Amino acid sequence: MQENPLYLGIDTGGTFTDGVLFDPAQRAVIRSAKTLTTHHDLKLCVLETLNQLLPADAAGIALVGLSTTLATNAVAEGKRKPVGLVLQGYDPELVRQFKFDKQFGTPYYAYVAGNYDVEGRETDPLDEAELLAAVQRFAGRVEALAVSAYHGPINPSHEAQAGRLLSERFGKPVVQAHHLSSELDSIRRAATASLNASLLSNLDEFARAVLQALAERGAACPVMIVRGDGSLMELGYARQRPVEMVHSGPATSAIGGGYLAHLERGLVIDMGGTTTDLALVDHGAVQVNGGAATIGRYRTCVRTIRARSFGLGGDSRIVFDHWGNLTVGPERAIPFARYCAQTPEHRGEVIAWLRANHKVRYSDRLEIWTLRRLPQVQIEDAVVRQVIELLRHGPQPYWRVREQVGPLAPVLIEQMIDLEIIERVGLTPTDLLHTSGEFAAWDREAAALAAEICAQTLGVTPQELRERLTGEITQRICAEIVQFLSERDFSDPLSRLEHQLDRWFFTEGLQKSHAYLGSQTFLKIPIVGIGAPARIFLPPAAQALGAPIIFPDYYEVANAVGAVVGNVVVRQEALVLPQLEGNMIGGFFVRLPSNQQAFADFDLALAHARGALRASVQAELKAAGAAAGEVLLDELELLDGSVQLSAVGVGKPA
Repeated sequence: MQENPLYLGIDTGGTFTDGVLFDPAQRAVIRSAKTLTTHHDLKLCVLETLNQLLPADAAGIALVGLSTTLATNAVAEGKRKPVGLVLQGYDPELVRQFKFDKQFGTPYYAYVAGNYDVEGRETDPLDEAELLAAVQRFAGRVEALAVSAYHGPINPSHEAQAGRLLSERFGKPVVQAHHLSSELDSIRRAATASLNASLLSNLDEFARAVLQALAERGAACPVMIVRGDGSLMELGYARQRPVEMVHSGPATSAIGGGYLAHLERGLVIDMGGTTTDLALVDHGAVQVNGGAATIGRYRTCVRTIRARSFGLGGDSRIVFDHWGNLTVGPERAIPFARYCAQTPEHRGEVIAWLRANHKVRYSDRLEIWTLRRLPQVQIEDAVVRQVIELLRHGPQPYWRVREQVGPLAPVLIEQMIDLEIIERVGLTPTDLLHTSGEFAAWDREAAALAAEICAQTLGVTPQELRERLTGEITQRICAEIVQFLSERDFSDPLSRLEHQLDRWFFTEGLQKSHAYLGSQTFLKIPIVGIGAPARIFLPPAAQALGAPIIFPDYYEVANAVGAVVGNVVVRQEALVLPQLEGNMIGGFFVRLPSNQQAFADFDLALAHARGALRASVQAELKAAGAAAGEVLLDELELLDGSVQLSAVGVGKPA
């Protein structure tokens, strides 16, 4: 290895893949790169990033740090893969009564017998025949499976037994909830396991692409990836825990933005092609959630930074109609400008089609469907199969698809998008930037034609359309900032807005249209702008909130910087609890992340908990890719004979 080894940081987002070559001795970026993310083959964009950063091979690289918004985008856009969830020992009536099934994140779930009591003793054996029969009913429709046992944190034997059996019988990845969390909240654990299973293929595809690309360039060094709480873990270890990568992108943007801006306190806003992410830096560190994170609408056991991600970016789909309505996102579309530049074989047909359209009534008449990939699971719906067959022959306008196969229910369209079977080409903010010349990397004529059709439908000029779009984006960003920092949501947007005082105050602060009253919301900390579209779309939001905005050097690739300046961090908890026998204490339990043991003496139980928890954290640090690190232990006495132990291990990548 060379005397002055370098670090390589790569961040793969929904639109762009960013890279930096970083000198840890000088704490400086040497070179940066930005290339389009090639969703059909992620290895291509990783190789292109390496080609831009490394003139020769990667033998002198000492560490590769990765981050990705692919998991975050999948949740934000609703593009998670279908999974099956097995619930062992759960009460179906209780779940139904309180509608907990809405948290499972999948319609494919089954209850099976098998349970333990609170002391870890088996009360009901796992019924293997029932398990296999239940999963068989939906196995052909899902890409992965998840298993959550009601008392899994106390005794995970049934989860492990079911995991082995299902893996052998169905040949699909199986996630066991106790591997992800020792949280006693059974609904959170089930949601976390289900979400993790639904994201397995997203991270696995990314991991294989990176490892193959690095191998082709001769890299032989640790490969780490950033968790959602900003810490690092070894890539092989992470591949089994993709749910922990949710908010990986926001975490690295906050770390990288704060690092590049030398920021002690501020709001980092990362605006990409698919999502915009908000995160706080305070006292020079990224704020971490005090409790478990809610990801989308799912309550999980995942620890992440305090962040807010929403579907808004340069490639957000613009929806409009002849009534004058216009919305941006959260769905993503391929901009006309990029599509025509990248598929010259279809450009002529698309340009002719755009010229033939003048004024449409709805934006779906200005939309093209392309086949992204063939489905990986069995498709039962005949209409979906018809759409796939039609798109095999090439891209088609959506209206033509509808003419060929008949009306398409929104749920079917969502299914095809979720499974990444189809991709939509449509009008986006990126197209409007091409018309104004603020960004013109691709086909300006295609963008101008699409924007003109939208403007005519709305009855405005192209310039007025750009101004209205900017206003919509500014209002959306400001609204998200206010809700994120205040930790309060606005009143129901479906109700009559003029009767909601909170929304009136907010809107008046931006538009200042009332003849007698005024209001203003001020942001007391600076904004750090991160991401390619940030310099265009964030200044109006900063101005509306009266805040200074900073664009540090390399702000466009700050995520990649954040991927190489962190530590490996492991957090675990243990409990010492009294074993009650009537009104008497007959002994003590030590509940660790993976098992529970009984002791007759409190001091012995506490000593075992301390030693075992330290050893468990050190083992996970090593598994996560760290050299031996420091473990800090904190103890809290809950009641007489009850102690909660919290351990944090911190280490540098090995």
